[in-house]
Amino acid sequence: MSVLNIKSYSDTFLYTITDGVFRWHASGRIIRKVSRERSSARYIEFLNDCNQVIDTVVKLIHRHPKYSVNQVIKGGSLGKGTAIRGHIDVNLFVVLNNFKSVEHLKENMENVIHHFRDYLKPAVEREGSNIEIRIMGQTPFTLQFDLRSSDDSPWFDVDLIPIVDVWSSWLLGFAGGVQSTYSTMELKPHLRKYYAKSLAKLQIEFVKSMPTKVKDLICLLKYWKYTEEVQLTSYCIELLVIHIWRENGKPNNFTMKQLMIKVVGLLVTFGESTISFSDHYAPSDYIQELGRTPPYVLDPSNPYQDVASDPNMSTDCSYIESKGKQLQRKLEGLSEFSELSEESGCVVS
Repeated sequence: MSVLNIKSYSDTFLYTITDGVFRWHASGRIIRKVSRERSSARYIEFLNDCNQVIDTVVKLIHRHPKYSVNQVIKGGSLGKGTAIRGHIDVNLFVVLNNFKSVEHLKENMENVIHHFRDYLKPAVEREGSNIEIRIMGQTPFTLQFDLRSSDDSPWFDVDLIPIVDVWSSWLLGFAGGVQSTYSTMELKPHLRKYYAKSLAKLQIEFVKSMPTKVKDLICLLKYWKYTEEVQLTSYCIELLVIHIWRENGKPNNFTMKQLMIKVVGLLVTFGESTISFSDHYAPSDYIQELGRTPPYVLDPSNPYQDVASDPNMSTDCSYIESKGKQLQRKLEGLSEFSELSEESGCVVS
């Protein structure tokens, strides 16, 4: 049995998933006892261990003898604050000073990844800590490896992604801001995937800045996705939840059921989705130009990325919609969830 435990100062709630079905447990307003093996403290300790391991690896990345590292940006579920136990992933965006343009980095990317691959495992082993690392592979953009803090702790996935700084000029108000990057991507389609990695900084900040309660709901739906084996990416779920939260006026106070039902409503009609964000660009400028047709969920940081067409997503919208209808029926049968305080946190153990 798996338990999703959402805690606040005034309430503790247990959602259990048994045989793939969400169940609501409410023995009075407060469930006071949580089984020790599923306690939030264990998970928080695990998150702290993960962060300590990542901090050590980041220090080693900065010491690479061949490259000048400006900074390492932590992304993925751990970096954005939407991690759930058993499905933690980390993206380490390594900003290199050695390359002054995305095109320059592209020309050297294979060698860069090869150099980090040769360096990182021996560097971790020389560090003499309890950290274990195993190299899993690479793509044209990333070095993939797993980490863990000790023999009895679970492994978690890490992608090391070399990038260049394309945003400093935006912050200084030079060169047209982020629009200059989008213009370059328009003119150089062969570089769009490389620029997308640098734009991930905006993507991380977009999700990370969300209120805790919004992240709670993201965690809950991500947990449903994994247990029900629904082929939605975590990022797609994050964007669906944020879209609904914004459409409803960015409320500070909402019940989990209230907003969750509305997000599930999107899943029920997922094949008709037309979701976009105007934080950094005007969606209408790109929807027609790129011939977007439903379903689409545009990345708020990258107008050329449709999250709904991610290769890791199911192309069968009817399956997603069917799973959404199942969850919708379950939610309609529940009494109103009690509200969580602003300080609440989502924990899965």
